[in-house]
Amino acid sequence: MERTVTLFGIDPGTRTLGFGWIEIAAASPEQIISRGCGVIEATSRLASENSVPMRLALIMRELEVIFAERQPDVVVVEKVFLGKNVSSAFVLGQARGVVLALAAATGAVIREESAKTAKKSVTGRGSADKTEVRMMLGRLLGMREELESLPLDASDGLALAYQGWRSMIAERQFDSQKKIQVEVQP
Repeated sequence: MERTVTLFGIDPGTRTLGFGWIEIAAASPEQIISRGCGVIEATSRLASENSVPMRLALIMRELEVIFAERQPDVVVVEKVFLGKNVSSAFVLGQARGVVLALAAATGAVIREESAKTAKKSVTGRGSADKTEVRMMLGRLLGMREELESLPLDASDGLALAYQGWRSMIAERQFDSQKKIQVEVQP
């Protein structure tokens, strides 16, 4: 059986966490074997279950199941963007902490990327809006209908996985070029 590598992207949130994955052949990383995405909705109709600690616990439980199923080799997590609302950034940081701890516990390589970098990887523009990212991912990965039926957070997670995949291919090509240059020199 051919060895595969699973790159998993996560757009952390305490209400909705978006995730996506790209599974590739280890020997030929340009070959995508599977891809997909989804969300973890961490809200409840019961007010008592909507506290941040309860939502984080739900995210942790759901993500443990997903990681056990997908067995990610690389987890690409969105960096925190510090906007105007500092308290929101702190809460988001708590969700990132859960994700980072679970990824580390699985032994996955952890990469952190900005949303702007992931958007640029997918669309060519770091300022692209979420709808444009979803539309382009649908084209690139043949997932138009699937992505349209999911919240934008799902395609944000998939964009991070896509960025991780593109980086992996670029790094592999760079290493090959470097090796060729070293072998050629006397």
